[in-house]
Amino acid sequence: MIVDVVRATSCAEIERVRKLPFPGQVLMEKGKEVNPQDVIAEAQVPGKIIMLDIAKGLGISPDETTSCLIREVGDNLEEGDIIAQYEKTLPRIFRAPINGKIINYYQGQMALSTGTIKTQLTANMIGTVKEIIPEYGVVLSLRGSVIQGFWGNGLAGSGILKLLDASQDKPISASMLRDLLADLIIAGGACVEGEVLDACLENEISGLILGSLSPDLIQKAAGMPFPVVILQGFGEDALAQDVLEILQSHSGEKISLNACKLDHANDERPELVIPNDEEKETRELGFRKKLELGDRVRLMSGKAKNQVGKVVELIEEDQFFENGTFLPAALIKLPSLEKVKVPQSNLVIVG
Repeated sequence: MIVDVVRATSCAEIERVRKLPFPGQVLMEKGKEVNPQDVIAEAQVPGKIIMLDIAKGLGISPDETTSCLIREVGDNLEEGDIIAQYEKTLPRIFRAPINGKIINYYQGQMALSTGTIKTQLTANMIGTVKEIIPEYGVVLSLRGSVIQGFWGNGLAGSGILKLLDASQDKPISASMLRDLLADLIIAGGACVEGEVLDACLENEISGLILGSLSPDLIQKAAGMPFPVVILQGFGEDALAQDVLEILQSHSGEKISLNACKLDHANDERPELVIPNDEEKETRELGFRKKLELGDRVRLMSGKAKNQVGKVVELIEEDQFFENGTFLPAALIKLPSLEKVKVPQSNLVIVG
């Protein structure tokens, strides 16, 4: 079975491609060190687009219109400029109704852009420009820890990691967030109270990392002015043990947080990265992978939820589970040496 891969490793060679969706100008040089908010490329894109029915305006068929055009795609126009002219029995002309640029023409219909909008591409992580992609963007690289999640509010930033002491065995409370510094990125377990988000906002923190979030707070978290990343899902789950260990080892260090939307089409997950020079390095696993014997996995449901174990057996025949479902299963060996049977679909590969 093909399952999701969610990185949670203390050391890896991290590479991320950052590209504009259309040609523009790259503003960085190879070897340049960047921060999440740095603009690495920008482009001018069409603003409002209006459609002009040239054929109807001249009173002729679309096929006849092409021979009447005196302007072409790419031309800049000012209001009143003649676009097309019909010179037979009853001469007629078609003028530009507004300033703009011709961006397309087909079968008597012309698309006119009435302005441009500057689009900027930010780095969204701490890193170094490893490669330039001419006109589009860059490849960024970083050696360090990476932890990926399942939900983000679309923002990015950096700051000093602060792991809340009491957040692993009970939900975060607003009282844990008193007297915080503005450049801190707070990491904790479950957030089930809106007052916690209010306290983060009042303290002007730089980012928030949660094990889980109450579904009732999704809309509120989405509107926060700082990046918010949910690592495991929605509910009242504490931080997974493997994630907790990485965060504990780097508390007090500078990290970057990219709370991008989960995008399966472009292999993008919300994530945090922490620069470090550890020698140990894990292999790149991709975004999705076939489940195999020996894979390190996190259980996403059941009594051992959020524990990390090793796949010791794959059972492809459908197995019966307590919730009444019949699904392919895997036998997972936990750190306690206990073996549990779970649906393959309830696993994610970590590494």
